[in-house]
Amino acid sequence: MAKSNAAIVSKALTMYGRRLKQEDWESLLNCKSVPEAAAYLKANTVYGDVLADIQESNIHRGELEDLLRTKLTRDVARLSIYDRNVGKGVGHFLIGMQEIRMVMRNIVRVDAHRPTPAYSAAPLLRDSSRLNIYGLEQATTFAQIMEALKGSAYYKKVEPFYPADGDFKDYTGLENALYTDLYNALYDAVEHHSTPIARQQLHGMLDDYIDLENYSRILRLKSYYHVPDQKIRQCLLPFGSISKKKLLEMATADTTQQVTAIMGTTRVGKRTLRFMEDTADQLKLVVRYKDAHKNLVFSTQSGVVMLSYVYVMDTEMQALIHLIEGIRYKIPPAQIRRLLSPYHFL
Repeated sequence: MAKSNAAIVSKALTMYGRRLKQEDWESLLNCKSVPEAAAYLKANTVYGDVLADIQESNIHRGELEDLLRTKLTRDVARLSIYDRNVGKGVGHFLIGMQEIRMVMRNIVRVDAHRPTPAYSAAPLLRDSSRLNIYGLEQATTFAQIMEALKGSAYYKKVEPFYPADGDFKDYTGLENALYTDLYNALYDAVEHHSTPIARQQLHGMLDDYIDLENYSRILRLKSYYHVPDQKIRQCLLPFGSISKKKLLEMATADTTQQVTAIMGTTRVGKRTLRFMEDTADQLKLVVRYKDAHKNLVFSTQSGVVMLSYVYVMDTEMQALIHLIEGIRYKIPPAQIRRLLSPYHFL
């Protein structure tokens, strides 16, 4: 194994060893409030570094979520030191995910005529993002959103969706355009800066996740939003291993049962639908977690290990966010536990 490969594999496994343990999840399930959960994370876990300066008694739930995401961004920055090729691409991908959330969050806020945020996320991304986050957060009109995006790569992506009449209509189309651009960059990094073995493994990870993401989108758009078939096709990510013909069949199927039956005839469907315990949204995360955990432990390819670490720890972070939401809304611990169980955190 090359020196850089060995270093990043060793570093990633060491960092993974500091993940939340079963006793941490049990303790968090017993917390009665968001401040209590924040205090536990600050005092007893590796998240203490990013939570060091907070006042647990008055922390905003959204601020806590952004701080948890910041921890993962910093982790990837540390790993990228050892792999500046695919590692750099993975780092940019993770930062891009945060930036897209920031752009979409403030567009939704402005469109709903909600006030500016109770806290600023700008300090959390100041070392990694060139996005004018403060300008986005202070915007109260779409014109101000566009002004804040000037000078960034997002301006040209958002401009075609700019609502001239002041009524934003196509959130899904914009979000899909932003994520398509982001995944294009990641696939490009994989294609041009990885060994043949790593390229094959990385394509497998990315393609399977996107296949399941598209399957989830089709089900959600059909069952909850009753979106026309033509529009569904426009909302799918143009990546993955499922053929355009199969995607078209799923998009135009009459029922969600038919969608799942068609998915079951694909390679990824045959492999993964047996894991379905709840929703398709959960399925894509469970499969991603299982595959990434296996690659993190057994792969010797630095880019594969880095992306696997991101996927595994992103799952932990999202589970933490679900847990915090559950605490906030006084959901019984047994119900929260059910959300965590597919990942074997408990």
